[in-house]
Amino acid sequence: MYFLPMIFVGTLVCGQTFIDTSEGIIIPRLTGNILHSSEAKGIYSNVKDAILVYVTAPPDPDNRIGQVEGIDAKGFYYFDASSNRWIRIISTSIGTAALTQLLCSSSSNVGVMEATRPASGVSVMVPYNGGNGGAYQASSIPSTGITGLNATLYPGNLSIGGGFLVFNITGTPLTTGTATFNINLMGKTCSFSAQIQSKTRFDDVVNVSINGQTRQMMTRNLGANPTLDPDVPTQAIMGDYFQWGKKNAVATPYTPATAISGWSTERAADKAWNNGTEAAPFKTINDPCPSGFRIPTRNEWAAFTQASTVTNIGIWATTKSDGASNFSAAKRFINNKNIITLPAAGRHSSGTGALDSRGYGASYWSSTEFSGTNSYNLTFTEGGAIYPAYDFNRAVGMSVRCISE
Repeated sequence: MYFLPMIFVGTLVCGQTFIDTSEGIIIPRLTGNILHSSEAKGIYSNVKDAILVYVTAPPDPDNRIGQVEGIDAKGFYYFDASSNRWIRIISTSIGTAALTQLLCSSSSNVGVMEATRPASGVSVMVPYNGGNGGAYQASSIPSTGITGLNATLYPGNLSIGGGFLVFNITGTPLTTGTATFNINLMGKTCSFSAQIQSKTRFDDVVNVSINGQTRQMMTRNLGANPTLDPDVPTQAIMGDYFQWGKKNAVATPYTPATAISGWSTERAADKAWNNGTEAAPFKTINDPCPSGFRIPTRNEWAAFTQASTVTNIGIWATTKSDGASNFSAAKRFINNKNIITLPAAGRHSSGTGALDSRGYGASYWSSTEFSGTNSYNLTFTEGGAIYPAYDFNRAVGMSVRCISE
């Protein structure tokens, strides 16, 4: 016994009837621009996996991003939900992809990249000649010059003749300049580049990963100038200095490096900043962070550093005492694709309030007690290790960086 398939007459979201009783099945015919606009409406998702369309024209260059970035010619395409991309269907008789020429000099860029900001919606279209329609594999190409970026080519099929390869740019460029990508595909080589611009806006908070959870961290030390780039160390972004457990700052970046008259050596009591526990912290009225934010615990600092890659920036002092006017040194943490810059602001001593270690290192308070006299902090120097659980006398004046509650 044989069962014949049942064919239902219906209408797709774009209003096209998908059966013609006189000529057979007509696959929905759409332009690449229509499919591009459909992504913003959330039309194609997991429930539309393997849906088939015929693309009558590829999307405009500026629209070749996201789901449609692999559509470079008319033809049959199916939606692959696992990669969230439209994939072209070609004859299986054509084997490995081959072409005669890559034309990197004629490549076109979509999107803008800014220094220290994760690339988003950025791609480069590289034209080619002599495509054979064959299938090519995914490829990832690291940047040179300005590092920290990758150009990803998703798997697909060449057009017959001319077409485009679309590289999606991801990563975080650390400075301005030119990022270069050297291609070696299908036996052909060439290079294309992308420009990294200065930032035009500055985030006050960014998402970071702490203990596997996404949290927000302020991009500046408490008391730093909120109008300046937090990733370019200057005197104005050093921020204020706080004694552990106390709400008010005891020094600023402009305080002289000598002993401070009237400096208090009194140490705050336990739970002055955290009335809960290490695992379940509870902000107190003495915590100087703004509403919705608090000082990290020792374990949160440890988890933050563990989930980060760290580099040094600026010119560092060679001893603890020769950097009073050095405001350029900092540690740069890349976490969750975002940048957190911790200036090497030094600290003010517990006995007199005199400054030491600016430009040589820094310490950032946690809300966790070590003993009746000391508390934990994140401490680092240029060449030394990063200590997320160092302890200092609570009367030391240190930097504060706040995270979301």
